[in-house]
Amino acid sequence: MTYANRGLLPIFSAALLLLLSACQLNVKPQNVKPLAATYSPQEKQQQQQAARTLIAQFSLWELDSSPMLQAYRGQKTNYDRWDDISEQAQHAKHLKNAEFLHMAQNINLAALDSELALSIQLLSYQLKQSHQLFPYRHHNFPLNQLFGWHTEIPHFLVNIHQIHTIKDAKDYVARIKAVRPLMQQLIAQLKIREDKGITAPSFVYESVIEASQASLSGYPFNKDKNAKANVLWSHFETKIKQLELYESSEKVLLSSLKKALKRSYKPAYRALIGHLKQSQKNASANTGFHQFAAGKDFYSVQLQASTTTHLSAQQIHQQGLQEIANIKLNIEQLLPQLGETSIEALFKRTRGDQSLYYQDSARAITDSKHYIRTINEKLGQAFSNIPPLPMEVTQVEAFRQHSTPLAFYQPPSDDGARAGRYYLNQSKLNDMPAFQLEALAYHETIPGHHLQTIYALQNKQLPAFRRHGNFTAYTEGWALYAERLAKELGAYQDPWHEYGRLLMELWRANRMVIDTGLHFYGWDIERAMAFRLSNTPFSEADSLNAIQRYLVMPGQATAYKIGQLHFIKLRQQAALALGKHFNLADYHEFVLSMGPLPLAILQGQVLSWIEAQKTRQENR
Repeated sequence: MTYANRGLLPIFSAALLLLLSACQLNVKPQNVKPLAATYSPQEKQQQQQAARTLIAQFSLWELDSSPMLQAYRGQKTNYDRWDDISEQAQHAKHLKNAEFLHMAQNINLAALDSELALSIQLLSYQLKQSHQLFPYRHHNFPLNQLFGWHTEIPHFLVNIHQIHTIKDAKDYVARIKAVRPLMQQLIAQLKIREDKGITAPSFVYESVIEASQASLSGYPFNKDKNAKANVLWSHFETKIKQLELYESSEKVLLSSLKKALKRSYKPAYRALIGHLKQSQKNASANTGFHQFAAGKDFYSVQLQASTTTHLSAQQIHQQGLQEIANIKLNIEQLLPQLGETSIEALFKRTRGDQSLYYQDSARAITDSKHYIRTINEKLGQAFSNIPPLPMEVTQVEAFRQHSTPLAFYQPPSDDGARAGRYYLNQSKLNDMPAFQLEALAYHETIPGHHLQTIYALQNKQLPAFRRHGNFTAYTEGWALYAERLAKELGAYQDPWHEYGRLLMELWRANRMVIDTGLHFYGWDIERAMAFRLSNTPFSEADSLNAIQRYLVMPGQATAYKIGQLHFIKLRQQAALALGKHFNLADYHEFVLSMGPLPLAILQGQVLSWIEAQKTRQENR
C-alpha cells in the first residue's frame, strides 16, 4: 500500500486527498479520435488551446491550494504553512471544482489529439467523482489507528520538510507554531461528524489517544535534558548542525523551537487528547458504515470510487467468495512440497509455528533488499526504458510504529532528490510469516508501486495531475499483478515463498468478502473474525488488525483483487490479439507510462494500442 493511498482524510486538501479526489466512477471505454471532417483547423486549435489552458489552471490551483502538497513534490513555497482544512476552505474548493468541471464539459474531445483528449476525459472523470463525494465528505474517521493528522504532522516535519538553509529552519519552527490553529480546525471537523452521529469505534479512540500522547514525550516536553529527546527536537537539532552555523545562531533556532513546542505544539495536542477523551463515550458500534445515516449510499459511491467499476457490494462479495475458492485450490496443489496433507493442517502450522516468523528486524530488511536487487536484474525481460529514479529500504521511525502497517511505500519527490522509500515496521514483524515478505517486497517496490510510480513521474508529457494520480484499482491492482509477474521472472524458488504469494492473493480476496460484509451486510467484528479465521491461516491478532483497518477505510480494500484481475485480463487480451508480435516489455511500458487510470479508460487505451500495433505490423 502506498503512503498516499491510505485513504488520508477528506479534510486534507483536495490535492492531497488522492483516494477521494482521484478514484473515479466507471465509464464506458472510449477510443477518442480527431474527426477531421467535422472541425476546421481553427476550431481544432481553439479547442486544443481551451484544453491546455484548463489543464494548466487546474494543475496550478491544485498545487497552490496545498502547501503540504508543494512540499511533498519537493517545492519550498509556503514552507511555513499547513493546509486549510476548514469547512469554508472545503466549500471554496468544491465551487472551484464545479467551475473546472463546467469548463471541461464544454470541451469537445473529438476536436483534440488523442493524448490531450485522454487528459481532459480523465480530468472530467476526477472532477465528477469529487463532486459526487462532496455530500459525503464527513463520512470518514479523520483520525484512526492507521493514519490521520495526529501522526501526519510529525511524519511530515521529519520526513518531508527539508532543512537546508536558515530559512528552512525558521519555516520549520513556524510550522510548529501553526499546529495550534490547525488542530483547532481538526477538532471543529470532528465536532461536525459527532453532530451527525458519525463517530469512530472505541478501538480507534484508544489508538489515537495513545499515539497523540506519545507525540508529547521526551525533551523538551519534560525538563530532563538527559532524557530521550522528542523526535521533532532531535531531528531539528541534527539538521541545523549540518548547516554549520555560528553557535549563537544555533542557540537562537533551538530556543525558538523549544518555545514553539511548549507553547503551541503541546497545547494543541493536549486539546485534541482532551476532546477525544470527552467524545470517546459516543463511540460507534464495531460494525461498518451502514450504521450511519446515508451510510449505505456513501458506501456504494465509495465502492465505485475505489474499484472504478459499477460493481455492487453484492457482486463484489460473491466474486470474493469465488476467488477464495480458486486460490485455495492452488494452495492445495503445493501441499506435497510443503510437507502437509491438508490445507487445514497447513493453515494450522502457519498460524502457530513461530519459527516461520522473523525474530530479527535487521534480517527482514536484509532479505527484502536481496529480493529487490535480484528482481531488479531481471526487469529488462518485462519492461522497456525503465526510469532511473532511486529507491531505498528503511525502518519505520519509532514515533509512528504504533500507527503504521507492517510495510508501505512512499513515492519520491518529482526531482528524485528524495528517493522513493519502502518502509518496514519492525514492531509488527509478527503480523506476517517471513516467507510472505518476498511477495510483499515486489508489491511495494519493483515491479510494484515504485516501478509504476516512476514511469508516470518520468513522463513529462503528462500533466501533473496525471503523473501524480492515484486510482486504487489501478495502483493496488498493478502491485498485486506485479507479485504474480515476479514469478514469471524467476522469483519464489522456495515453495514456501510461492505459498506466501498465494496467501497474499488469498488475503486480498478475503477483503472483498469482509469489507462488504462489514459495511453492507451489517457484520460485526466477531462475524468477520470467524470468516477470516476459517478461510486464511492468519492469526487472531492479525485478523483483528485487518478487520479494524477495513472498518476505517470502507471500500478501499476491495480494489486490489478487482484491479489485479483486470490487469491480467487486459494482458491476455493483448497477447491473444497480437500473437507472436506481442512484446511484453513494450506493453508494460505503454500501460505504466500513461499514469494511473480508471479501469474502463485503461481498457479503452489498451484496445487502441492493440489496433495500433496491428496497423504497424500490416504496414511493415
